[in-house]
Amino acid sequence: MRQFKLSGIYLIKAALFIGAALVFHACEESKTGDLGEINRNFADRTTINADVIYKDSGIVKVNLKAPIIEEYTLIDSPYTIMRKGLDLTFWSAESKKPNYLRADWAKIDDKRNFYEGRGNIVMINNDGDTLRTEKIFWDKQNRKIYTRDTVIISRLDGTKITSDYGMEGTEDFREFTFFQNHGVINADRKSNGNSSTSNINDLDKLPTTDKKPVYLDLKEKDSQ
Repeated sequence: MRQFKLSGIYLIKAALFIGAALVFHACEESKTGDLGEINRNFADRTTINADVIYKDSGIVKVNLKAPIIEEYTLIDSPYTIMRKGLDLTFWSAESKKPNYLRADWAKIDDKRNFYEGRGNIVMINNDGDTLRTEKIFWDKQNRKIYTRDTVIISRLDGTKITSDYGMEGTEDFREFTFFQNHGVINADRKSNGNSSTSNINDLDKLPTTDKKPVYLDLKEKDSQ
């Protein structure tokens, strides 16, 4: 009888041990599952006072300067943030003169080579024309820019065009489509009626002068 009681105690202990082992195994599986869902969307590389030069076949193509660059490379769609702004100088194959971009904040989609800039955007092309806006998207791979914010383009000859609802165009903003435009073009005679253009080079056909500028309503397309 005593031997049977001891066996019963051993059985109870064994059952408790197995139960504890099963609970521990379940906890370990839960922890393993949690590890698979760890947030990897954090900056794994940070550069302070960055001055980065990109070359192609030994020729400088891009010079990027930023107070801080944060790279998020551990996720499927890596990106780079410049939360304190950037100054970007870049060269195209068509000209030895550089183009310029500055912004208070910027993000680069590394896979798509796609830039987003915010705050006091200034773009200057290699002709010296200047574009100003508060937000810009730049598809560098396809060499296109676009925005839905107010845009002002100023040329060296005094021509100034404003779009109230943004634009789409080439990265050098020589060819573009404006939405609800108005502007000032220097001319030696007044033009009657409305005029429109989708190519800024067409404005070169108008002779320039020091006389009083002509105010035109440049209606290309109204944004809905």
